[in-house]
Amino acid sequence: MFSCRNLRVLLMVSLCLMIGGASTAAPEVVDNGAEPAEGLKVVGMTELWRAGGPDDEIFFGTLGAVRADADGNIYILDSQLSEIQVYAPDGEFLRTLGREGDGPGEMRNPADMFISADGTIHAVQTMPGRIIKITPDGLPAGETAYSMGPDNPAQFGVLIAARAVEEDMVLAGIRMVFNGGANQQTYFLARCDGEGKQKAALLEKKHEVNMAAFELDELAMDFVWSRLAVGPAGKVYAGPERNAYLINVYGADGSVERTISRKYETSLRNDMEKKMARQVIEAVGANYPRPPQKITIEDTEPVLTNLTVTDDGRIWTQTSNGNRSAPDGTWVVLDVFAADGKFMQQVALRGEHDPARDAVNIMPDGRVVVVVGALDAWLNQQGATGKEEDVQEGAPLEVICYQLDW
Repeated sequence: MFSCRNLRVLLMVSLCLMIGGASTAAPEVVDNGAEPAEGLKVVGMTELWRAGGPDDEIFFGTLGAVRADADGNIYILDSQLSEIQVYAPDGEFLRTLGREGDGPGEMRNPADMFISADGTIHAVQTMPGRIIKITPDGLPAGETAYSMGPDNPAQFGVLIAARAVEEDMVLAGIRMVFNGGANQQTYFLARCDGEGKQKAALLEKKHEVNMAAFELDELAMDFVWSRLAVGPAGKVYAGPERNAYLINVYGADGSVERTISRKYETSLRNDMEKKMARQVIEAVGANYPRPPQKITIEDTEPVLTNLTVTDDGRIWTQTSNGNRSAPDGTWVVLDVFAADGKFMQQVALRGEHDPARDAVNIMPDGRVVVVVGALDAWLNQQGATGKEEDVQEGAPLEVICYQLDW
């Protein structure tokens, strides 16, 4: 899914980020302190429904995305089973969309999903990168792929993340050009039209995979894959750097209109976090034809691990510190910013989930969907089971939908 490069080249260019766009105006800078204006609020979660787990006939493989449509229905993308399960707001199972294959409405190991304004579901297949369209009733609606346009040479493309933004789509992936033993890669975040043609480059990062000196480096592989969101008025939000608390807000032309930051101190990884990080890198390396000669991981966890914007314009972030320092009786602390970028509040969610292994998904209407066992399911699928104490096997995935008790 991801890629790597020779360490000597990495040191020169891994942080070379190019921000595209038509506007040359300087972005608005919102620089926040370490503490939110309204302090910390502990919020309960009322369970609305659940699916999967040991007591349900519903089975999930590895979940790639959880999305909601305009009617509040929840769509769950199963990357392993190559299908989408649809649930009503009250948890009633409605239907399954798509299936594994290469025909109309079929997909293989999709990585992400989004729902366009007209209700069409778009499943994002990683490799070869393509977008499979399905109607809400489950009928094939065609497919498309990312394109830079006729003036650019054809390149092998990988798609990893995508979002709907007004009538457009935002795509994140990797363009590749093969040159002998080298794989010249460009990580990209681009705003595209409804057919995948690039309209504006938002963010790019270049590096090269050298199979003769094959190495995997966590920083080199980092991009905005999980730090990507869209919000009202067609704005796109992305965290451009792994080791900085920074959010770029992009306009329709691809320019950065606002940057949001806050004072934040990173902590060193403990032994378990180092083991889990190495397992993830090893799982990625299993997709290559030969094992890496070297694996390099960072000393710290990434600052931002998740980014969401709700319908009211509030920006929600999940951080590595928030995963570690939840008060007693809670399991994660989320940072909440106002629509103008001001750091307003921290929200600690009551419960007993594990933020390192369970995925939290905030829906546009403010509901929270937790995927219990998300990390371990992905590692098990990749065959990176490691030691017994590092990966918890056996418990089937469970999806729980909550309403926050404000």
